[in-house]
Amino acid sequence: MKYRLQLLSLVMIIGVISTLLHEAGHCLFYRVQGIPAGMSLVMEFPLIDITAKQYGIGSFGGPLVNVLLVIFGYYFVRKYEKKSRQWTIFSAILLANAFYLIFRSILGVAKHDGGEIESMMNLVGLNFYPAAFLFLILALLILVSWIRMFKIKISLGNISYFVLLFVSYLVAIILMEAIDTNYFWKKFPTITIEDVRTHNPHH
Repeated sequence: MKYRLQLLSLVMIIGVISTLLHEAGHCLFYRVQGIPAGMSLVMEFPLIDITAKQYGIGSFGGPLVNVLLVIFGYYFVRKYEKKSRQWTIFSAILLANAFYLIFRSILGVAKHDGGEIESMMNLVGLNFYPAAFLFLILALLILVSWIRMFKIKISLGNISYFVLLFVSYLVAIILMEAIDTNYFWKKFPTITIEDVRTHNPHH
């Protein structure tokens, strides 16, 4: 039980850190275009009006961070003994970022709105669904490989625990967003994207 609580706590903490890195990735991709940008807990903010292409490029930076982190976690977790301190940390990195890819894909499909990821895909003439498919496949393949590599038993108890990990991750992100909307978003300006879309409206 102690180990399970430790992993759960790490998944939530790393979920928060990964979300901040996700937003920093957006900001980096804006700034390499010469666009000033800031970030809050769960949102990035271009500070001047931009084009749809500039928004799409900026949008690319966030998901790229999560893809790199899930691959990073998978690469290093293989080097350590199961349930060692290092194994647990890299497993939490792998899980938190796989959860992001799964959640973002399912949410976009359910809402029929890919948001920033759709803007990113529009750069190459595609919509959100290919990205959702690729995110899901990447996340599931890495999770399945992780489970098989370390011979994690598929049991009702373990399935319930991993569902709890996923829900706990979502709770951490939802709490971040609640804090963000109440205290930080309105500190950033409202800007327009190609004069047809408003980013960060204050009403």
